[in-house]
Amino acid sequence: MATKTVKIKYNGKDEIVEFEDSLTFGDVEELVSRAVDLSDVTKPRIDLRAYRIDLLTKVITKAPFKTGDVTAIEMMDRKIVKSILKEVLSYHPLADYIEDWMETFQQVQEKKQ
Repeated sequence: MATKTVKIKYNGKDEIVEFEDSLTFGDVEELVSRAVDLSDVTKPRIDLRAYRIDLLTKVITKAPFKTGDVTAIEMMDRKIVKSILKEVLSYHPLADYIEDWMETFQQVQEKKQ
């Protein structure tokens, strides 16, 4: 795991937000399980809101605002969060994590046949 940075403008000042570029297996499992409902694999339901907020609370390690706090993120200016998310999502795309899950599901299905 390495720490990455993104520059933001916060309260009129240039600030740095630091975030982890990697997650533990358990963190990824928790993120995906909260954001993706595969109870009907033909109609998966994805809660992007949950994924984006949960991801930011997990990976941001240093910021000019309270880290690990959902309310702090929800109350922040959309433009600031958008710039942070752009960087964070380049390292943590939900599609990659869902693909990992689907590979597991496909392997289970193939063994049943």
